[in-house]
Amino acid sequence: MRKNIGWQEQQEDIKYQIRVIFDGGGRLLWRRIAKRMEHWEPFEPTPEHWQILLEKTKARYVRRQAPYKDLQLIERLAAAHPLPPP
Repeated sequence: MRKNIGWQEQQEDIKYQIRVIFDGGGRLLWRRIAKRMEHWEPFEPTPEHWQILLEKTKARYVRRQAPYKDLQLIERLAAAHPLPPP
């Protein structure tokens, strides 16, 4: 079974716990929760979220904690959400 990938981030004075769940069939579910919330809520990830996910997946792959097919899936999906030019 695949492990979920998660991290914390702060947006507008609210600290969120972000979780990405492998849903099978090449699908990912993006969820987040704040301390004041009771349930995980779905949200639309930004290109920055995709880059963070890609970096975390690469780190897991290097440590042999994620299979190569997960890395390929995230690279493909992240490429569809490129960062805007500076």
